[in-house]
Amino acid sequence: MKKNIIKNIVLPIGIIIFCLICSIISNDYILGGITLIAGFLNAYYMALGKWYNYIFGIIFNITYLVACYINGLYGLGIFTVCIYLPLQIYGLINWKKNQQNNNVVAKSFNAKKSFILCFSILLGSFAVGFLLDLIPTQKLSYLDACSQIINVSGVVLGSKAYREAWYVWIANNIIDLTIWIINSINNTPHSTMMLITSIMYLVMNIFGIVSWIVLEKTQKLAKSSKL
Repeated sequence: MKKNIIKNIVLPIGIIIFCLICSIISNDYILGGITLIAGFLNAYYMALGKWYNYIFGIIFNITYLVACYINGLYGLGIFTVCIYLPLQIYGLINWKKNQQNNNVVAKSFNAKKSFILCFSILLGSFAVGFLLDLIPTQKLSYLDACSQIINVSGVVLGSKAYREAWYVWIANNIIDLTIWIINSINNTPHSTMMLITSIMYLVMNIFGIVSWIVLEKTQKLAKSSKL
């Protein structure tokens, strides 16, 4: 009972308070605050295997789109509109349909699928980076492209409830941190809040992979006990 109160009430409220404090410190009350709250609640509830994480994911993608447009990161914006939002809706439907004890049924990759995933990410990053580099005002083309290809892979894997989504997202965190550190140094609009978002996402994704491994093991034990 006490554990459920901490998970369902204390930690979410703590996340919201932390996000509000960050938005006040960075003087980015509306766009930054909403993005931060929605993003962290999305990651937090996904780590717990709850389908409603995607509701916060949709809100996060909308506000993140605005921030990327202001900062001239058109690759991020294009991917958000064409891929991330539709995948958030798909994930919402898929997770809601595939549940076990109010949690999504967790899955994991084999070595062959992992190799194919890594090769596809590398190839896609170069292709998209080349196309983005053709846009005169585009900044950090290949970093932007790599970040988006990795993130798309993570969102697809996440919507299918694969554990490897967390590893992909952690890799993406490193690239995102690089992008927003550069933007923060250049004092671009909303970059400080986006940098804080990237740092906290790294923390949340580490929490996510640990929670997901525990969830997967619990479900396998429950399945084996029924046999």
